[in-house]
Amino acid sequence: MKLVQVQKIEKLQNTLVVLKAARIIQCAVILYLAIVHLVIAKIYLVSKLEFYGQLQYAYFAAIKAILCVIFTFVQTSVVKRNKRVQVIYAVVIINTIFVIALIADLAYFLRQFVDVNYGPLTVINGNQTQIHWYTSQKTQSVVSLDNKVFMSNTRTHFHNVLVNETNFNFKVNGFSENSFNYSLPAVTSKFIVMTDIHGNGKYLNNMTQDYDFALLCGDYSSGGMAHEFSRSFKQMHKKPVIMAVGNHDALGDIDKLVTRQTNFYQKIGQNGYYFIYVLNTDLFHHSRVNESRVDEAIQFLQYNLHLSQNDENIFIVSHQAVYSTGNFGSVQYFTNAMEKFLNEHEHDRIRAVFSGHDHLFSAFKRNNVYYFVNGAGGGPVNKVGHQGDRSWEEDELSGPQPVTSSRTIGYDSHLNKCVCTRFEHFGACHIYEYNY
Repeated sequence: MKLVQVQKIEKLQNTLVVLKAARIIQCAVILYLAIVHLVIAKIYLVSKLEFYGQLQYAYFAAIKAILCVIFTFVQTSVVKRNKRVQVIYAVVIINTIFVIALIADLAYFLRQFVDVNYGPLTVINGNQTQIHWYTSQKTQSVVSLDNKVFMSNTRTHFHNVLVNETNFNFKVNGFSENSFNYSLPAVTSKFIVMTDIHGNGKYLNNMTQDYDFALLCGDYSSGGMAHEFSRSFKQMHKKPVIMAVGNHDALGDIDKLVTRQTNFYQKIGQNGYYFIYVLNTDLFHHSRVNESRVDEAIQFLQYNLHLSQNDENIFIVSHQAVYSTGNFGSVQYFTNAMEKFLNEHEHDRIRAVFSGHDHLFSAFKRNNVYYFVNGAGGGPVNKVGHQGDRSWEEDELSGPQPVTSSRTIGYDSHLNKCVCTRFEHFGACHIYEYNY
């Protein structure tokens, strides 16, 4: 009898030891969650992360905290009622899941400290060329330009060098390739349009190399972190790019990569392409635009249209779409402003408007201007949902299919009589070739 009691006492002691260990693990998890989410909240407040992102993380933090309280209550009840050890094993399994979640969360945040070298990107920047690359360790910027070596006085992760030439060979520190060659694209060029990569570079290995330069419409990251830029740009160092800023990019280090203003123009060729980039999305919410930014963008368009009298082909690039078929939808204020501007200048050589943000491809034509909403280049592909707060009449748009209602479905295919002599839809990478 005494032996049986001793065995029961030993089992109870073992149970208490297991529970104590489980509680220690649980307390560590709760402490970890509190610290991590406080740090995340600080990062979000400093970087002004979108409001829905803050709510999302707050939601998951609350769920984890509630689960911790429930499991602690279960453990206390088990001790009081002297339940079987098998129940304790279940509690241990639950705590093990928490530890795995802890490690997974920690691994996610440590990714930005892993070796994420990328580049070099050759960014067309006005009359200059910006050579940009990133090194995970702070180093001096060393570039060999046509056999002449230039070196910075400071160490940094983000490296930028401006070159006043249109054709040159160069090499930068930190990369194994012997040298890179750069030349300004020809007037008659084939260019690709990509947008909304969001740090997911899995499609870039399949990206065509049959193009002269890349037009990027923003959102290369989700939070503006270096490791996201790394995955977005690892395969894009062989051809020149022109980069716009998306709402997600503006949250972090994008200003160290894109060194020009958020509204800017880029000319290619003496009388060739004239690209006008405008930033209009609200940095705090994915489905709104900042009205003051829209007003600034329209003024910028008016001014540059006046300056580009000798340019025959003008393209406007905007992260937010003028028209939309996706869940994000277009925004009435921006749509009205663009329609008014284009109505006033419908004969002023404006060929097309390129945009992204929707994570869904669609194309429209209004009067003589084509609108291409380019699909996600790595971010999740959205489905056609509500039509946003846009409104226009059926006869204002034309395309390859009959318009079915005033809530136009949009056209995920080639356009009739397209200004592009060649237009191909490769999933998220869109090729445009314009000859005049």
